[in-house]
Amino acid sequence: MKKNFRKLILLTSFIGFGLTLLASCSASSNATSESTDTSDSGKTTITAETIGLPAPFIVTNDDGTLDGYDIAVLNALFKLDSFKDYKLDLKVSESALIDAQQGTVDFTVNNWSYNEDRAKSYYFSYPYTKARYSIVTAKGEPIDSFEALAKSGLAVLGSAGGNTTNAVERWNENNSDQQIKLEYTSEDLTAQLQKIASGGYAALGDDPVWAEYRKSYPELFNNLEQTQLSEEETTNITESATSHLLFGKNSTNAKKYQKLFSEGIYELYQNGTLQKLSDKYIGSSTSVVPDKSDFKYLD
Repeated sequence: MKKNFRKLILLTSFIGFGLTLLASCSASSNATSESTDTSDSGKTTITAETIGLPAPFIVTNDDGTLDGYDIAVLNALFKLDSFKDYKLDLKVSESALIDAQQGTVDFTVNNWSYNEDRAKSYYFSYPYTKARYSIVTAKGEPIDSFEALAKSGLAVLGSAGGNTTNAVERWNENNSDQQIKLEYTSEDLTAQLQKIASGGYAALGDDPVWAEYRKSYPELFNNLEQTQLSEEETTNITESATSHLLFGKNSTNAKKYQKLFSEGIYELYQNGTLQKLSDKYIGSSTSVVPDKSDFKYLD
């Protein structure tokens, strides 16, 4: 099924098990209290929203169905015994983050990263991904560290709130004498890569995202350099390299669902499901599975 590479809102910041979910641009308005549906054995409906990208973490197909690593993780969760009394109502909405914050839906899934400001409004689940970053620059200008990126004078393109943008912001907070230029953008990623190939710009992103675009635009990547950052540098620089489900603190069931989903995610980690999904959707050469030490509440 042909994938629809829509406007990339974040670089991140990742399904599944045979189940596909129909997407709608409308948001559910019933998330502040538990609702039941007698047509499905009286299961409680948990509502959620996603922006619907980036691939391969979340993919919105032309027919509106959702696929990708994040979606497969959700599908696997709802097959666990701990979720036997629940069913998922997942929709696509550009206001997913706001709707979750306001309690319009129970949670949002979109490879969301942690930062202190976001923690004021949301509870974070245990992580289900851990980012592996690369820096993309014009051909012949490889950059393998944030220090080198600062010295290069290149402007980094990034969207507000994403894992990669958070990493640059944190570097700038801690390195006043080695600032990295940061240019916020909501441009399509293809347009960003074309700008980078022309010189003067760079981008920081998750390896699986780059791999997905490399497959679709191989000629464009012939004019680009992709250099992976060491895990040590990524860990030392970013506030958190992990991604989470977000539960708005204004939602009635936020703490309850935070615990339910977190325990489920850890079960998927222990029984090897997260690794299997990572191998299937991301590739065996790049794992997005968090380390055991990452399974803790950040808020």
